[in-house]
Amino acid sequence: MKIYKNLILGALAVFAVSCEDAIDIEQVGLLGADNALQTTNDLQDALSAAYNRLDTTPEIHFNAVFTDEIRIAYSNGGQGQSLYRQQFNSGAAGPSALWTRNYQGITRATRIIEAAADIDSDDQAAEDRIVGQAHAIRAFLHLQLLQYYSTDLTDPTTLGVPVIDFVANTGLAPLRNTTGETFTAIFTDLDAANGLIDTQSSSTFFSKDSVNALKARAYAYSGDYGNAVTYANSLLTSYPLGTPAQYDAMIADTGNTEVIMKLERTINDSYDGQGATGSSSAGGWNGASFAFSGPDLNGGPYYEMATNLWFAYDAADLRRDNNGIEFSNVAEAGRDVFIVNKYRGSEGQPLMNDQKILRSSEMLLILAEARANAGDAPGVAGLIDDLRDSRFGADQATPAYANITEAWGAIVDERRLEFAFEGRRYVDLRRLGSLGNRGIDRANMDCAPFAACDLALSDFRFNWPIPLSEFNGNPGLRAQQNPGY
Repeated sequence: MKIYKNLILGALAVFAVSCEDAIDIEQVGLLGADNALQTTNDLQDALSAAYNRLDTTPEIHFNAVFTDEIRIAYSNGGQGQSLYRQQFNSGAAGPSALWTRNYQGITRATRIIEAAADIDSDDQAAEDRIVGQAHAIRAFLHLQLLQYYSTDLTDPTTLGVPVIDFVANTGLAPLRNTTGETFTAIFTDLDAANGLIDTQSSSTFFSKDSVNALKARAYAYSGDYGNAVTYANSLLTSYPLGTPAQYDAMIADTGNTEVIMKLERTINDSYDGQGATGSSSAGGWNGASFAFSGPDLNGGPYYEMATNLWFAYDAADLRRDNNGIEFSNVAEAGRDVFIVNKYRGSEGQPLMNDQKILRSSEMLLILAEARANAGDAPGVAGLIDDLRDSRFGADQATPAYANITEAWGAIVDERRLEFAFEGRRYVDLRRLGSLGNRGIDRANMDCAPFAACDLALSDFRFNWPIPLSEFNGNPGLRAQQNPGY
């Protein structure tokens, strides 16, 4: 599928111009598909390079700081204070980082798909597996962009993002496709991936299971809960919720229970380092989005866990201590301090952990969304009770909701607890907040010093701006900028 073919022929050149300072020197196997990708081994090398563009640290940082997952630390040296004040515009780091990185990855994946058609492989199964993963990568990256830029994910007529589904060499600049067209491209890629990948499960590469999990997420985002339920149900059978010990091991990267797919981070890879600390440009260790060297008072924390987030957890909920550490009566702060602990480190490297991008708990909460969408508040309560039983390690009282608004609110609340510091909160609020009467929830003691305690869900800043740098090479996008910017 080549959506808006006449408008996107110059995509590669345009993205290179607008992001010239961020584009890396690509591997030889990616410099020219016609000449460089000649064998299945070449395709495998190119696939590795495409995977290397998958990174959620910009979203982890942005979601935590802009919403209500962190407070500015007592030892903060100015890091992130503008974003915490929700001073957000088209020159902000997050949109630029995500736009640049994702379209680089989309271009890499597309080169693989196109080059493979001209290769006479001696291992067709291996080639199919590679091409299938390239389709999945392209779908994932388009969806990551769409969730921030579409003003209404459930309205197919709203503007989405430019769909880049073939290698562009020269010509005109890309304009935004509609949300419906973007979802169509995503599902087309996911269907292609499912038909080509022969691996049922893999925690670190796209498999049939992770493709189906991504389908469940995309269908839920679009409001198609009938299809979302089909895929989410099938995955919960294969990836049941874990015991407390298994959950602890999953967070610590010593086990993969509940992990449908993650982005592995290891010593000496290209993300082994601090990255852009205090910025949504991010990169590097996940935990470096919150501290300089470690998850404790001596690790240079420039953000702390938000007060209201800490107290939203029951003390018996194992998620609390997996997300934060309490330090009482810290003299320098003059108060108790809660340090972010989700990315405590692995392989002996503090702050370095895998990025879990698809988990079985998300599938369960998609089922809860479907129940809420159908007006079934008791059904929502039963599913949330299942998750809480797992996270407390003991049977909990089943909640009861007086109406469906309360049920939607409970889903938003549970997603806040389950996916804290994983780059989900902003998208959850813009998708579901108004349904459950939920918004940004900052403690006055955290936000009052910065005059940043309230932001309505209707505020224009709950849609991302197209990066200002993109207009340098693609002025036509100015007319398609999201409202308010």
